[in-house]
Amino acid sequence: MAVSHLVVSQSLLSRRRLLAGGLALTGAGALAACSSGTASRAASASAAGGALTIGLTYTPNIQFAPFYMAKNDGTYATNVTLHHHGAQDGLFDALQSGHEQLVVAGADEAVVATSNGSDLVVVGGYYQSYPACLIVPESSPIKAPADLKGKTVGTPGRKGETWYALQLAMSTASLTESDLTIQDIGYTQQAALVGGKVDAVVGFSNNDAIQIRQAGTPVRTIQVADRIPLVGVSLVTTRSLLDSRRQDLETVVKASIKGMTAFVKDPDAAVEATKEHMDDLKVDQTQAKRAREVAVATGKLVSGDGSHPIGSVRVDDVAAMIEFLTSHKLLGDKKTPKAAEVCVPLGQ
Repeated sequence: MAVSHLVVSQSLLSRRRLLAGGLALTGAGALAACSSGTASRAASASAAGGALTIGLTYTPNIQFAPFYMAKNDGTYATNVTLHHHGAQDGLFDALQSGHEQLVVAGADEAVVATSNGSDLVVVGGYYQSYPACLIVPESSPIKAPADLKGKTVGTPGRKGETWYALQLAMSTASLTESDLTIQDIGYTQQAALVGGKVDAVVGFSNNDAIQIRQAGTPVRTIQVADRIPLVGVSLVTTRSLLDSRRQDLETVVKASIKGMTAFVKDPDAAVEATKEHMDDLKVDQTQAKRAREVAVATGKLVSGDGSHPIGSVRVDDVAAMIEFLTSHKLLGDKKTPKAAEVCVPLGQ
């Protein structure tokens, strides 16, 4: 929810973080500029049960392989298409305008967006484990969140999954912002950490940490808490679409879960499927090998600790997340989401 060439410009999913809740990037203006005829056709298609587009945030990446695999294998119906967002598109803009009917995004980001006036619903899971974590040099004395006291921590920005994770890390260690220095570094985690500009960065275990290691710098990841009351990358739609196209959405969620299961079981097949979307993987074996490493790491997030089915999402977890986001003043003031309203599991 940054997902670089090899790592979707930072989470994918998340980097949306930019991703995130607000994600009010310039894409909203671009979408608003669409002709009324185009918007009308999109709305008509949705209402008629026609095309169903899954939004994949940002550029093609191995982390989206479950969806590529489901499409390539014919698991999705023929009316299902995949659409990558542009670098300047807002995370939920195309969904809310009717140009997409499902988007792969952080459940936490969807809840924050809802609190700011959107009407979003999480209908399926993707990551069972939260991807954001602390990343430090292997030789760093930082072993746990409490060790951040007096240190400088780099973050992509004060929103999205990395920001929520840092808030949780500080809360876990009973630290406040006055106890450490928080430095906004954009998506330059690698340069900032390797260059010694910060003592730690907040990033993603399945891309940032791997990318830094692949570039030659040994690093460690540190969980921000023993228990993480945040729900990461999931399948999100709007309330109106859920009401009008519930059966279509449920079918797509089930097909996506099959793709996730295949992805976890066969990272090599995931790389092959992704080659159709990333030419570099076809001609550069080093890039293909690195992509496979990201696939394996992402697969661990998708399967989690095995206590819950792949692709599942739980209302109780969303309730705990809303409580955390509320207590840390991370929600907007337009609406206080209720877990049972913003989490309606389909296909499980």
